[in-house]
Amino acid sequence: MTRLEGGLGRPTRLAVEAGLPAVVRAEGGGRALPAGDQSRATIRGVAPETANEELSLREYVDVLRRRRLVVVLVTVVVAGAALLASLLQTPVYSATAEVLLRARSTEGIFDPSGGQRIDPQRAIQTEIRILRSAPIADAVREKLGYEADISASAAGQTDIILVTAESTDPQRAAEIANTYASTYIELKQRQIVDEFLAAVDHIQSQIDDLQRQIDSATSEAARLTLTQRKTNFEATRDELRLDAQIRTGGAQQVSQAQVPTDPVRPQPVRTGIIAFTLGLLLGVGLAFLIEFLDDTVKTKTDLERLAPTLPLLGLIPTLPAWKDRQETRLISVTDPNSPSAEAYRTLRTAVHFLGMDRPVQMVQLTSPSASEGKTTTLANLAVAMARAGRRVVVVCCDLRRPRVHDFFGLDNEVGFTSVLLGEVSLANALQPVPGVDRLQVLASGVLPPNPSELLSSRRATELLQALRADGTLVLVDSPPVLPVTDGLVVSTQVDATLLVAIAGGTTRKEAARAIELLRQVNAPLAGTILNGVTEEGRYGYSYGYYQSQVGMNGNGAANGSRARARRKRASKRR
Repeated sequence: MTRLEGGLGRPTRLAVEAGLPAVVRAEGGGRALPAGDQSRATIRGVAPETANEELSLREYVDVLRRRRLVVVLVTVVVAGAALLASLLQTPVYSATAEVLLRARSTEGIFDPSGGQRIDPQRAIQTEIRILRSAPIADAVREKLGYEADISASAAGQTDIILVTAESTDPQRAAEIANTYASTYIELKQRQIVDEFLAAVDHIQSQIDDLQRQIDSATSEAARLTLTQRKTNFEATRDELRLDAQIRTGGAQQVSQAQVPTDPVRPQPVRTGIIAFTLGLLLGVGLAFLIEFLDDTVKTKTDLERLAPTLPLLGLIPTLPAWKDRQETRLISVTDPNSPSAEAYRTLRTAVHFLGMDRPVQMVQLTSPSASEGKTTTLANLAVAMARAGRRVVVVCCDLRRPRVHDFFGLDNEVGFTSVLLGEVSLANALQPVPGVDRLQVLASGVLPPNPSELLSSRRATELLQALRADGTLVLVDSPPVLPVTDGLVVSTQVDATLLVAIAGGTTRKEAARAIELLRQVNAPLAGTILNGVTEEGRYGYSYGYYQSQVGMNGNGAANGSRARARRKRASKRR
């Protein structure tokens, strides 16, 4: 059975060419599958194309949950600013007068069609322009004694014009609207009278012309015809004179503008609702923009997309109370019933199953960059392994910034480099961890000037091999992969390498590059671990449930006086 790394090995290719049943190892330690069945086998090192990279509805919701602070903040700022600006504005009142346009009597005198060719909407727009013309404005200013302005519009498909005035004084708003309406009506009245008088003069000239024709007519029939026409014109003239006296004009005020009681603006409630809606939309858009620009790994899905052939072995929740990251916290010891401690126990189980198909005695934990929690993960994993009955040795191969000894409160004067230099034996360099049985630590020792060369030396290899005795599980802490080559050097000497990333800290480029470098040196990359997962990472429910069961014993029965009280009540009922 051939294990493939980075593609088909030569023995497998020869077997396939010869028609033999060559097999490949399915990723994750599954059963062996025929090499030809590539639809069921995943060859380590070959990243298959993902079928669909589109965000699902659940992922959109996850984005909003992660960025809810941005959405809420933007919404509150926009709505608050709009509401504050609305409250600081001076109230403005609006009053509206209605003016009805009427057809002119003189339009049908000389027009047989009765003015039917005139477009009503065009006529109303013309009257609105006249209403807002300079002569009307000047006349209104003379009457009011101050500058005033209005807006005019047609009332739907009717012949009514709405004259609207706005002012910070409600009485002034009504006064301006009514004055504009009355001034416009007066102008229309003068126009009508002038048109009637012009029509009378025109008809009178026609009558005079007919009289001259009558006087010069030679036949009686022609004289009678001209006299009849003259009589008709005289009747029209008299009718126009009468209309000029009784007509009130081509417009009539339908309703007076009333003094308003409520301002048209500001309207805080309406403004607040609109601003809240716009702020919410802006906040959601900004949240997705930030998410798009944010290149960090935030959820298990992000990490699985970067390494689809690598199993995600553990999701470690964030510790809100851990503010100072320079301070070491061993949560598996200080709070063994916490969700984080249970997450490390879950990781322990996953690491244990790595050895189902092949022995795994030496496991390296590394990360793409610094401050991603690899040492914290290693220390807590070591405690979880030791408390499960496994003999564990923690080796600090981070010869640049060692921190393992700080987590266990041990001395760093003697350690890995001390054994390499022959200053102390391996047995004397191993330090037991107080309070945790079966756990020993080999600290880094004095920091050397050439860590990479020292780790790649024959002496370092022999020392690491010596730690494999008696089935001991060796957990190796190494520097990050990207800044230095130390982690890559150590990866060639271990049975399994686990890559630790931190949610919201490790970028996708960093994680992808770290995986690429590890594969280039044929590191036994066995899986990934995501640190700092929040509830948005689909993590909090399971371990929250576990934490709620702290009052249970190992069999799930309740502990203490409450359990005894329940048993006593049950016996009484019986």
